Amino acid sequence: MAKAKQRLKSNVRSADRVTGDPDPAMGTTSTSLPTWVVWCRRLAAGLLGSLVVYVAYYPSDSIQVENGDALWFCALALILWTMTMATEPIVRFSASPIEKESQSDTIGFVFGPGLMVDVSVWCLAAWMMVAALATCPPGNLRLATNEAWLWVAGAAILTSARRLMTLHQSRTVVISLMAAVAVGMSLHAMHQNWISLPEMRAEYLANPDKMLREAGMVAPAGSARRMVFANRLLDGGPTATFALANSLAAVLMIAVLVPIGVLIARRRSEHALLVNGGLGMFAIIAVAALFATRSRSAVAACALAVVWLWISGNSHSKASRFRRGAIAMMMAAFLGAVILVGVMVFGDDEWMSAAPASLQFRLQYWKATAQLLVDHPMMGAGPGGFQPLYLAYRLPVANETISDPHNFFFETLAAGGIPGGILLLFVMISCLRSRRKIETDLTSEQRFQSAERVSWIAYGAGGALALIWLFGLASGQLPDIQASLFSVPFAVFAGWLIQTQMADVTAVEIRRIHTAILFAMMTHLLVSGGWTVPGVALMIWLVVASICAANPVHVGGTSDALAVSPFASRASLGAFGLGVAILVCLRFESIVPTQDASLALLRGEDAMRRGMVAKADAESRLAVQADPWGFEAARWRSEMLRSQLITSRNDPEVRRKWIESIETVVDRAGGNPLVLRAVGEQCLHAYQAFGLAADLQRADRLISQALKENPTDLSLNGQASMIALQLHQREKAERLADETRLLSGLGNNIVQDLGLQQVMVVAKIGLPAANEPEMSSIKDQFRESLGWDFEPGGG
Repeated sequence: MAKAKQRLKSNVRSADRVTGDPDPAMGTTSTSLPTWVVWCRRLAAGLLGSLVVYVAYYPSDSIQVENGDALWFCALALILWTMTMATEPIVRFSASPIEKESQSDTIGFVFGPGLMVDVSVWCLAAWMMVAALATCPPGNLRLATNEAWLWVAGAAILTSARRLMTLHQSRTVVISLMAAVAVGMSLHAMHQNWISLPEMRAEYLANPDKMLREAGMVAPAGSARRMVFANRLLDGGPTATFALANSLAAVLMIAVLVPIGVLIARRRSEHALLVNGGLGMFAIIAVAALFATRSRSAVAACALAVVWLWISGNSHSKASRFRRGAIAMMMAAFLGAVILVGVMVFGDDEWMSAAPASLQFRLQYWKATAQLLVDHPMMGAGPGGFQPLYLAYRLPVANETISDPHNFFFETLAAGGIPGGILLLFVMISCLRSRRKIETDLTSEQRFQSAERVSWIAYGAGGALALIWLFGLASGQLPDIQASLFSVPFAVFAGWLIQTQMADVTAVEIRRIHTAILFAMMTHLLVSGGWTVPGVALMIWLVVASICAANPVHVGGTSDALAVSPFASRASLGAFGLGVAILVCLRFESIVPTQDASLALLRGEDAMRRGMVAKADAESRLAVQADPWGFEAARWRSEMLRSQLITSRNDPEVRRKWIESIETVVDRAGGNPLVLRAVGEQCLHAYQAFGLAADLQRADRLISQALKENPTDLSLNGQASMIALQLHQREKAERLADETRLLSGLGNNIVQDLGLQQVMVVAKIGLPAANEPEMSSIKDQFRESLGWDFEPGGG
């Protein structure tokens, strides 16, 4: 009886497994496909694996996407799409005669089922590109297009991966590779937490000024800026290769959920204790790293996903009823949370003040974003335009300058307006409706054949790892060697062990693990960080692609399969032409100008360090000319010329160049208050050095323009007040000073104290201001210039 039950369980599990029919998605060696198609599919599979490793080292976190750091990632994504989609019609028409004869020359046949998923994601990407172009000006076209290309890359990867992961083996290899990267990240994070960060903290405490200079920050002792820097360094968690701990936390959840999911799926199988211990060790290290990031949303989301994995992994009737009830309760709790957040965001401020401190900040971001959408419903701020436009809507009680709303749905709304949000909902609905057929088990012979095909994913990952280290060695920019000595071998071992344990994990169980990962990551991204980060977004795209994978093609292997219809040939050629056209546009409109400007700027910085002023001037001019949309090169050039102006004692030729550079920055910045303020402070520094009225008037114009776009910035109000007083506009100065004091008292935030907020002194100082601008606290300046009296220790 026991043996019969065991055979029955085995048969049930076998029914859930994948088919072993030859699948050209990974480049089968079947004679029914042309050689070029076979190699394109193999290279596409390898490129898919290489992208997972690439984003582990170059995740392009925070504002790096807007600065162009992800453009090569976008190019690789488009190459992947071109190779996949150009061969897909040939692959589909190499189907068995019976399957082929039952279809007609339609787009649905030559590109496979689930086209609504493809259409929805490409409509979303296209709308984001339209929004990027339509919101500039006042936005900056370089920042906008750089981020819009990432949305295009997301559509390209999702539609390609759906066709490259048609069989169970390919999905298990990809999820094992994702888990390997996440496990490596967790070890890297623990190395930082125990070794790197304590060393950096000790270095800062020993000489804070040195570290601030190396970071390029102007943060005098006793200033709020220095306090914020110190708090983030001394209290912050590890980030591994990311810039933000919340982004790292999103990836670390994969290293928790995959090993636990495999253990739950194989809990009734007979396997070695060492294997259990290895999988458990991966999960424990990842959990420790997750706690080290101090991301409460990630810990909570991961815990909920683990509970769901455990509940859904029980298949007997009682557990099934319990599972349905638990899922219903989780959905009710989720909907209740959404309603509660909606009430807080759109209700009175008193509702918001009742929330915990960390949630209060999020609610402030979301309320400001909602107000932004009221004024800009169609396009929002546009891709790459959220940060400068958000400042005009930031609540008076808030004081942070954020680059995204810390909610993936609000981020989509901010980038593409209400139509962007509707398209995102359409993508979600299309993915939910997409269905994959349950596949049968593999025979031992078919397992060998399939392993040969999907191995190209592993080859691509290994090749990318080798190339990254070779490039780092050649350029002198190696990754963290000390951390990599532990994390890279451990990640390789984790990937191998997890993949070997996937042999008895069914397609249903793999889908369950994917669902848990998607649930955890998207729940985390509802309150923390953005999803326009390739290092995070790629994992989401691959999970969605696996859940919505196209059905596999059954190759007939006969001579009839070689006959490709004219319609399929035209579809293949059209996909190839479209992919090449988009790649050409990306290269010449974004990659070339951004890369040329960056290289010229690097040469200019190197020349300045060597004291070669003429060469630095020439290279910075080339950088400005190389990218007619960007303002970073122009801003760096203006800073360099401002320094030369002061050291040359107001040389007329240097002043002419400096003013031209300032005008270029202002013209390209698109009303960005952060850039306008930086340029205005250059003019104030020149006024401190020479006392010219023209510099003061120019500073007043720029600072006033910045204040118009950023009215709740405390220090900006204080700086404008001091400028107005120097221009003998006392009434305006007192009005701005009153606003400054009012802002200082909101939120009970220590960094808003007027004694900690420092602004530039608006007076002629002369030689003492030659090296760096003279600054003092707003409290001291108000006391000395306006005669204000402050209580001891008060702001």
